[in-house]
Amino acid sequence: MRKWSRYNTLFRSERYGYFLYNALSNVMLELDETHFRILQNVRDNRILTNKTSDPVFFELLEEKGFLSTEENEQQQMMQKQYQRNEVCFNTAVLGLTICPTLACNFECPYCYEHSQNDGTVMNEETIEKLIAFIRQRKEAHNLSVTWYGGEPTLAFEVVKSLTERFLELYPEYDNSCLVTNGYLLDQEKIDQLNDLKVRLVQITLDGNVATHDKRRMLKNGGKTFQKILDNVNVLMSSSYKGGCTIRVNIDKTNQHEYQSLHLELLDRYKGKNLSVHPGHVHTAINHSYDHQCSFCSSEWADFAVAAYHEQGIVPRRGFYPGSNTFNICIANSLYGYVVGPAGELYKCWEDVGKEHMVIGTIYNEEPVTNRELVARYSIGTDPFNDSDCMKCPVMPICGGGCVNRRLRAQQFGEEGIEFCSLYKERLVNYLEAYYDTYRTKELCSSILGIGTGPTMIKGYRMVQPEPKKIKTPKNILKNLTGHGHDA
Repeated sequence: MRKWSRYNTLFRSERYGYFLYNALSNVMLELDETHFRILQNVRDNRILTNKTSDPVFFELLEEKGFLSTEENEQQQMMQKQYQRNEVCFNTAVLGLTICPTLACNFECPYCYEHSQNDGTVMNEETIEKLIAFIRQRKEAHNLSVTWYGGEPTLAFEVVKSLTERFLELYPEYDNSCLVTNGYLLDQEKIDQLNDLKVRLVQITLDGNVATHDKRRMLKNGGKTFQKILDNVNVLMSSSYKGGCTIRVNIDKTNQHEYQSLHLELLDRYKGKNLSVHPGHVHTAINHSYDHQCSFCSSEWADFAVAAYHEQGIVPRRGFYPGSNTFNICIANSLYGYVVGPAGELYKCWEDVGKEHMVIGTIYNEEPVTNRELVARYSIGTDPFNDSDCMKCPVMPICGGGCVNRRLRAQQFGEEGIEFCSLYKERLVNYLEAYYDTYRTKELCSSILGIGTGPTMIKGYRMVQPEPKKIKTPKNILKNLTGHGHDA
């Protein structure tokens, strides 16, 4: 017998009315009050009441999974776990985050790395070992690279040398990302980005000039904001064919500056391939930077919703939940590695510089020696093996949260670590914000005569985004360097 799905969220919005959302099917219904009351009875009594009063409505509820059987939902989740494992243990793509050096010219107070003063630069021997390491992974048909650090522009010759070797191994290699503070990204380097197959440059700012220069200063205390902005100007006016994303690091101390900086940057580079998004500053509870400055997940969601209502700023992934059941990143991918300048290997870029998180070295015939840590990342963080996660109504759109933070909290007992998705406590807030964007678009289309206005003749309608055509990506690790909590 079909019953009320554990993945349902039935709610009344003071601003927009009545809604029903299911995280497993990722479908959202707008309701009139009559149908909302019917569903309240079904939810509270766990039986199908008034089914004969509107059989078409109940057929829709069954079709979209709002009414289901426990067995059916278990089978769907089992299939999703199988698909997760397929992606997790896929060897078609080799995803490398490469740190040509761990040295950095900045002294940011919240930085999680413990090796900023390590001036080691990847040498020729290590480069050869890395190429041999890549050759050994013969199953990989594609190579994905993110240049990271430290500050990778301090070792730009290594980036050039390795790219030349990559193109020999993979003639179609054409999509790397450069994560840089932007200070040394001058005209000479910018002119080489196309040949280096850099398709995205990520640069970080920390608010307005005064705040940024206090938080992202040079090691000698020098200011950096204007120099970075000058370099972005050069990048955006150059022949560079890729895109640039400005990450604005946000915590409680500078949150009020984000909206104005976001709008200012988009206006300055209007028509250019540049985007702006907030970055969630996380620090461990024992970090020298004030741990109390960090947002918790619910506060981060509130920040994003406020930015929309106050300035119309929509998160880069939008407000509507995407199905994130697999939650695969470089950390839990079999062929995902972070490579340090001495050839040491890690599973997550937040582990860089931490000796106890090294999984091996490319200098060994068998590079991966700490198989326990690899297993902890790939199997130990699997939310399908977590009974609490499997009971959670947002599991299909959460996927277990940040893999690194889950590992540190659940397996290493680190205190003050939050890893759950913001949907756990703020799903309704995000759905309300999404509906506002949906309604606005609908009304604009109606006014322009290219669509009809809002209508609910039946007393209900589906209001989720149109499903996108899913194509098998050439590179399944293409987007594995982002942080799940960024809005």
